[in-house]
Amino acid sequence: MTSPQPDQAARADRRSLPYPGDEAITAARAVAQLFTALGAGRHRLHYAAVDVDGRYRLASATVTVTTAPAWHLDANPDEFAAIEAAVTASMEGSCTVLATLVVRTDQEPDPVVCGWRIERGWLHAMNPVTVYAAVRHCASGSEPVARVYPAPFLGDPPVTG
Repeated sequence: MTSPQPDQAARADRRSLPYPGDEAITAARAVAQLFTALGAGRHRLHYAAVDVDGRYRLASATVTVTTAPAWHLDANPDEFAAIEAAVTASMEGSCTVLATLVVRTDQEPDPVVCGWRIERGWLHAMNPVTVYAAVRHCASGSEPVARVYPAPFLGDPPVTG
C-alpha cells in the first residue's frame, strides 16, 4: 500500500490514518535492527548531539529486552519516546551537526559498550577506541569501566529518493 500524498483527499467512507514520514520509518527500522543486534539483556542507551545552533542535546533510556518465549521490550515510555524522537530528528539531519548513540549493556562480570554515529540517515558503527575514550571519562568512580566492543552492523542505510 502506498502512502497518500498530502494533497490527496481522504476517502469519506474510511477513516484516514496519518502516515509517518520517511525519517520516522527509517528510525523505526534502525531501532528494530538495533535491538535485534543487541539481543536480550538490560541496555542503557545514551544519545548526545550538537545541533546547528551549537547547543548540546542529551537523552537516555534503560531498555530491557527479553527474547524468550517471545520478543519483549520494557522501558519507561517517556525515556524511550525521547530517544526515539532524538534518533529520528538526527536521521533527518537538517538540525544536527553531530549525533551519537552509545549503548551500555549489563553483563557479568563487567558491562560492555558500543556506539554509533548518526549521519546520512543511518546508524554507522563507531571506532571502539573513540567509544572507549568517551565512556572512560564519563564513568563514575564506583562503577567498572565498560569493555568496548565493535558495534554490530545494522544493515545498509535505506535508499532515499
